[in-house]
Formats: sequence, C-alpha cells, structure tokens
Amino acid sequence: MLTHIRVKNFKSWADSGEVVLAPLTGFFGTNSSGKSSLLQLLLLLKQSIGSDDVLFFGDEQSLVNLGSFRDVIHGHDTSALLTLEYGCKPQEPLVIEERRQGADGTAGKLPEPIRHFTFNMSVYGAANHFGIEHFRYGLNSRSEEVSDIQWKADILSRKNWLGEEERWKVEIMSRHGASVFNHHVLRPFTSAFEYQFSHVYYLGPARITPKRSYHWEGTHPHDTGLWGDKTVDALLSSRVLQLKTSDKEDAVPIERQISKWLHEMELAHSFSLDLSPNGDGRDYEVRIKKDSVSPEVTLVDMGYGLSQFLPVLVLCYYAPEGSTLILEQPGIHLHPKVQSQLADLLIEVVTERHLQVLVESHSEHLLNRLQRRIAEEQISVDKTALYFCRNRGGVSACDRLEIDEFGNIANWPENFFGNEMGDLLAMAQAQMERQKRAEA
Repeated sequence: MLTHIRVKNFKSWADSGEVVLAPLTGFFGTNSSGKSSLLQLLLLLKQSIGSDDVLFFGDEQSLVNLGSFRDVIHGHDTSALLTLEYGCKPQEPLVIEERRQGADGTAGKLPEPIRHFTFNMSVYGAANHFGIEHFRYGLNSRSEEVSDIQWKADILSRKNWLGEEERWKVEIMSRHGASVFNHHVLRPFTSAFEYQFSHVYYLGPARITPKRSYHWEGTHPHDTGLWGDKTVDALLSSRVLQLKTSDKEDAVPIERQISKWLHEMELAHSFSLDLSPNGDGRDYEVRIKKDSVSPEVTLVDMGYGLSQFLPVLVLCYYAPEGSTLILEQPGIHLHPKVQSQLADLLIEVVTERHLQVLVESHSEHLLNRLQRRIAEEQISVDKTALYFCRNRGGVSACDRLEIDEFGNIANWPENFFGNEMGDLLAMAQAQMERQKRAEA
C-alpha cells in the first residue's frame, strides 16, 4: 500500500509536506483548496507507467489531463523543479541482489528483505522538453537503518548498511536517457512500482447518467471506468468469472453483496441484472424494486442518486483485494443518512478486503459516522488519516486532524463545514426581532 505522498511545486502546492496515507484516508476542505491535486499526483504516476515520457501529463483519454509542464508547475515558474515523492509498503518484501565491481567479483543480497521504500524524483522543464534532474530510492529495513540509492547524471550511488559508500552502474530507464548499467539493484523497485500503481483504481466525481439498457460485448474490465461507465460490464464479468467478495470461505458473489448494501441503505428492496426483452441477447437491464410492494423499474426510473452511487459500490468489491481506490465525492447526490452508511461501507472493505481507500469528500455525515465507528472500535484510529485542506493566496496547505481513540477531533478547523452555530444564532436573532415587531 501507499504510505505517504509529498509534492513540491505542483499546481497550488508549493510544498505539501509529508502527507501520511492510512488504509482509510479522507481529504476534506473548501472548494479549490488543492484536495484533488494531491490525488492527481497518484494518477499522474499511474498513467506514466509504460509511457515513453518521464511523466505523462495526459490527454483526453487518460485518467487525468494536466496539460503541460508549465501548467502543473507552481506559479507557472518553469525554472523550478517539480518534486514528487511517495512511500510504498510492497505486498511482498523485496529481495535486492547486488552485483559488485569488487576485486573478487562477488554477488550477494541485502541482509534483510525490504518492507518499505520511498521514491523521490525531481523533474525540470525546458523550452520544449522536460527530464529527470535526480531520483532516489530510500530503503528501510527492520533494523531501522536506511540505505539510499540515488541517481544523478549517469552514476547510481548508495551507502550500504555498514555506512561505507560503494558505487554500481545500474540499468535504469534507458528510454529516459540514462546510461545502461547493472539492472539487478533497481529491478525489484521498478516491479514494485508497476505492481502498486497497476492496482490503483480511480472513480471520478461526475458519473455517467443511467441508461434503460446496457450492451455487453463480453468484456472483462479492470475497473468500473473513469466515470462509472463500465459498472454493468464489471458486474456481468464478475458473474461469468464467478468472482466473490474475497478468498475467504464465507465470501459471497459480488452481485449478492451489492444487493445486500442497497437493501441495508434502503436504496432498493431488490436489485437484479437481467437480459432486456427488447435486446439482441447482449442487452441487459438493471432492475430495481424500491420496496416489497413497488413495481420493478429500470435504473433510469429510480432517480439520480442510486445510479451515481452504484459505481462506487461495485468498485469496492470488484477491485482485487489489497488494491488502492481513489474516490472523488463518492457520496454525491446521496441522502445524508446514506452518506453516513457510506462510511460503514468503506470501513468494511478496508478491514475485510484490505483495500486502501483515499476519499475526497465534503460530507459532514461521512466524517461523523467515521468518528462514531472509531469510538465503537469498528476501526482503529491508526488505520485512518483525515486532512483538512485550505488555500490562501493561491498556495495550498493541509492539516492532519488529530483524532483520538474515542473519535474526538482536537484541532477542529474553524468553519469546517460552514458556520452552523452562526446560522443558529442569526435565526434566533431574527425570530426575536420578528416577535418584537409583532408585539409593537
């Protein structure tokens, strides 16, 4: 899983500082405070896998379209370095082989597997191109000693666990202009990077409108689509592949789990996905009954909220166990009660499916339910990280909310969800003034 991110000179962020990522991480704050930009950093890294560019800023078909280096660099200052950093705890510890240029030509391994590493890179921009200024892998062992792999120009330098400095030539990113060197040191890191970000799944805030029927070509998508457009495909794929919610013996089919949550949230009494009677054998309808006595209708006739939430629900169970989900405004168009229950859904998939969920939200109800569940010990406080983002003078900053084991927040920001007390006082004042006028 991802353990932290940090960005310098990225859009509105001059320096985010180290933003610790927990299994369940929430970003709250005002509009245009920089919340989305932090998540876009991860999407930028994901879509850069396999690209011929150092960083692929995107196009109309990519996860995120950031434009050019000038568009993303803070203050449009193209002389500044763009610095990106993330920490990763691989699913399996990394074993690093060494090929030394010593007199005896010996080869060996680092004394202990790598259970956590940090990747840091700085990128410069020029007239019509940009490239890597430097990058570094930091290695953390259980003994808490740190080894650094650092590249600049064409030499990879690293201090070993004895504190002695040795040098290797390493094969790395030859398509980015680096010299071709010994590849054994970095191969596990590049593999871990690709594995981690290939298991990052994103769902945007504006999902597609519902349809009366959905045509399925027998595809098996990786996720529910950028805007939820592959949600029905994913459900049908899970049916054909007989996918279940987990590898546990008591796991249930994904469709059954979707029905369970819709029923518990009182969004639907029943849910089914059936062949359309008016189709060609590959057209399907999502059929819903609101309650036990209601007629069965299609998703179009159920209102907008359910259709916007369904991609969130399906992705939470369709994504492979151990994946990282990035969800922007997952509770949009939902009733406050359901926004609260959304927190329960996220807690379940974090604890039962070992997903990492990064959420951007404006929902006070989601946060309040999360606080309650921490107090009720449904999720431990160390599995959560909550942030409040703000923007002052075009520069973003974020504060981690200090939440204790009882769900209390010590550093609650002023007017976090608006000035509720101010509204109540103003209402009381208006009532008194009206009463005075009536009595006059």
